[in-house]
Amino acid sequence: MRFLILCLLIYVGYRTVKALILPRESSSQPETQGELTRIDDVMVKDPFCQTYFPKRSGIKAVIDGACRDKFVEQRNKPST
Repeated sequence: MRFLILCLLIYVGYRTVKALILPRESSSQPETQGELTRIDDVMVKDPFCQTYFPKRSGIKAVIDGACRDKFVEQRNKPST
């Protein structure tokens, strides 16, 4: 029981010293207008699935999945 109390006191002391020495993390609220207008990523529309996704997470080809099947079906249709 004494060991648990000692561990708890060490942890509380560590957190107190850390809070006093290290600067606080900034809040999740942006402080300036420049941060409010910053765009995190651009959303693009998939031409075959008709869904939007972040451009950063887009890939050029999908091996498995409904979107791939829809793409192949559209590509194999004879053009008029």
